[in-house]
Amino acid sequence: MDTYPRDAWERLGRALERRRGELGYGFRQRGRFTRERGAGKISVKTISRLEKGERGSYPESTIGAVEAIYQWAPGSFDSVLRGGEPDPMVAAPQPRKRNPITTEGAPLTAGERLTSWVYVRMRQLGHGDDEIHEFIAAEGLPLEPTTLSAIQRLAQATGASLAEVLALLGVEDINTRQSPQLADDKEKDTAGKA
Repeated sequence: MDTYPRDAWERLGRALERRRGELGYGFRQRGRFTRERGAGKISVKTISRLEKGERGSYPESTIGAVEAIYQWAPGSFDSVLRGGEPDPMVAAPQPRKRNPITTEGAPLTAGERLTSWVYVRMRQLGHGDDEIHEFIAAEGLPLEPTTLSAIQRLAQATGASLAEVLALLGVEDINTRQSPQLADDKEKDTAGKA
């Protein structure tokens, strides 16, 4: 890689930071971003240095790994360092809309977990991103499905059984909409009253 002036590296850092935000990771979420997307390939320290434009060179292997976790096409670093724009590999997903009373680090809801699972399963079955996103939007995910027909459509689209989809939602019986834990608690209450 050619040598570039400090301001070029700072421009790259700003572009990386902006891209991290587009991918749904906020201002102080470098650690989470690195854990979830870096898969042990890149350290938080390296991401921090890159986003701050602190160094003037990196090994090609690091550049390739970073381009991949930021979902940039190969050669995007050079493009930005020369004053151009990066070439994203795929469109950035829209940030999740969370309930405003929950914290940023709150665990995913059952519907959000199911949405992620549907995405992965449909990709494994060979569906494209546009088709998957259209299906997810049409089904109203990441809200938790509330009808048997919605569960059946999810099972059909993912090639899963109804039981598998219900298990992901934590529901044992769709007719009672009870989770296994709630059913156990009710049985204990009934036994205690007898």
